[in-house]
Amino acid sequence: MESVLEFLESNENNWSMNFDRYDNFIHVAESFGYDFKTQKTTHEVQEFLKNKIKSTLYGDGLSQIDFEKVQDHLALRYFSSGEVECKHAFTFVGLIRYVINRLESYSASLDAWVLVRDYLEAYLCLSNYNHDNKSYSSLYNEKKLISKSIVFLNKKGFKTTIESGNIVLSEGSENRLLSAISYRFKKLGYHSIYLTLNCIARHYDNDAKRYFLRPEPSISLNYSADIPWGYLFNVSLANLHNVKKVKRPDKIFLECIELSKHYFCIKNLQTFNKFSDTNHRHDTILSAIQKHILYDQYFSIDQVKSDHIIEMIEGMFTSSLINPLNVNLIIYMDLLKWVSYKSKNYEPLVFTVDEAVQGLNYKYLVKDVEEALIFMSFETDEINASYLRPNEIYKRNYFEKPFVKIDGKFLYVNPIIGNYGFYSCLLELCKRNGADGNLIGKISEELVEKLFTRSGVKFHSNKEYKIPKFVSKELCIQSQKRECDFIIETDDTIIIVELKRKTLTSDARSGDTLKSIIDLSQSFLHALAQTGCHQYMLRRNGKIEFDDGSIIELSGRAVERVALSLFGFFGIQDGSFIHQVLGSLINAKIDSGNVEEDKKINKHLTELHNQYRTDIFSSLYCDGSNPFFNCRFFSVPQFIEMLSNTTNNEQFKLELNRTRHVSTGCKDWFKDYQFIRKLQA
Repeated sequence: MESVLEFLESNENNWSMNFDRYDNFIHVAESFGYDFKTQKTTHEVQEFLKNKIKSTLYGDGLSQIDFEKVQDHLALRYFSSGEVECKHAFTFVGLIRYVINRLESYSASLDAWVLVRDYLEAYLCLSNYNHDNKSYSSLYNEKKLISKSIVFLNKKGFKTTIESGNIVLSEGSENRLLSAISYRFKKLGYHSIYLTLNCIARHYDNDAKRYFLRPEPSISLNYSADIPWGYLFNVSLANLHNVKKVKRPDKIFLECIELSKHYFCIKNLQTFNKFSDTNHRHDTILSAIQKHILYDQYFSIDQVKSDHIIEMIEGMFTSSLINPLNVNLIIYMDLLKWVSYKSKNYEPLVFTVDEAVQGLNYKYLVKDVEEALIFMSFETDEINASYLRPNEIYKRNYFEKPFVKIDGKFLYVNPIIGNYGFYSCLLELCKRNGADGNLIGKISEELVEKLFTRSGVKFHSNKEYKIPKFVSKELCIQSQKRECDFIIETDDTIIIVELKRKTLTSDARSGDTLKSIIDLSQSFLHALAQTGCHQYMLRRNGKIEFDDGSIIELSGRAVERVALSLFGFFGIQDGSFIHQVLGSLINAKIDSGNVEEDKKINKHLTELHNQYRTDIFSSLYCDGSNPFFNCRFFSVPQFIEMLSNTTNNEQFKLELNRTRHVSTGCKDWFKDYQFIRKLQA
């Protein structure tokens, strides 16, 4: 790619084209030695030229991704220079894309590209192409917007360069920019969290009781840069110190927004166009997964609806299974309910121990309430300590505890964003008293059972069955026994649900692609591999006979396979995107060079691959339909939302499928779900 960029950039005039060079199609045919095959027409010569462009440009020097980077590189240089630099090269490459769309791969030969220029020039002459016609430039509206951020940063003295299609902020400039942001946050102190919450309050939806921080990508060409609210929120938490009176804190905070908006815009994490994220391939899907994870870290904020976290915590930590631990967790749950009731979505809740005791109707002694609050509280200098550099996500710890102790008072940041700390603290208390992963897994499954029961959904749970040796051989697995977490039956569908507690690690959230795929594999892919085995048994034998004597019969019904995570995987949990992940990776093998880590991923990918290559699955999806259409990925909070509108199995299936055919493109399931329910009301 570097060699192609070198000859495209080195001599601008080489790529200039004269669209008035030829008089007519006869002149063109004579110039290129074309012998007419049928009647002499302009169209025949145009087709000849288009085919010559394709055949000449085709080669193995540039991949499709590399060609796109060449486009990006030239577009960014052109627009960020005020449409001066690389003008002819940018126009030339843009018109190649405009005329022939894409090739599988491209030549890296200078001679080939020069010849393509001549063919393209002649083709556009016959098309009466006008120099002022910039229709191809609409392909680059995203780069136009990003270029504005390049210009902004350069004017502020932060040096950017464009290297192989990527925007690079020099180390010194990045340090100075982050220092500028840090200086302003330090000056704002505790005001920053109030200003952040006040700003995102406009994105709060009263019906969903959530913030919709992931904007819907545009179907128009008027793009705008998103504000990195997740980053601003986390830096705010690292600056909760008291400050003297600040003059115009709103103005200072707007400067933080402006600096961070342009800083993150050049990182190119935002999806601008509604359709730009719908056709990933095996060579683009891994970077797309990481891009969505990073977008969630910096532009959105992890959140769980207050009602949902209360249901989850009560459903798990009131289980009789934890009685042997001899730990009393009720006071923590009561505190959760009280602060959830008292707090607002637009500002933190600040209270004293006495106010908490009173709010709990004097049910507990002052010292017991104080001990509970202190256990669940950070000191001011502990929460997100020194977090500033975006990729140092390991410094973000706000989710470990719900409160911050400040000058003898307690601050609860937010009832939706700060409530995960309750789960984290209660989990820690259980572990301190002897709870292991097996016990936590059991109370997680019990939670889901309670949710189904409360909503009138009948189900089978924790059912084991034996796998005959010949079936193990067909699926290429070693297992002699499998277990179904949950099975829900309706008249025409069997819904199989496998629950996994695995969440995204700090490494994955900070940009480590391999760690991201491992986390996704050990949750989504693992659960799907298990459901795939269950589906195979049903399709092969028409039934599954469980060890307890019960039987599930297929009886001509469809099978839905659901991977269920305890908490969300956010943007990558989008249904359409998950199908692209499966379609891109089902026949792939991860080879990062780290053998041990690769095994963690390939284990489940291989099992899925072996399922889909069986005769049963091959015949099932031989009609060209999406073979992963029945594969879903949800979180428990999403299940709670569905089940709140459910009273029986048939209704559960209806709610499960609400968003199957509809997506706003924002990759926020709650937003899509609310939209479609209102639409169908």
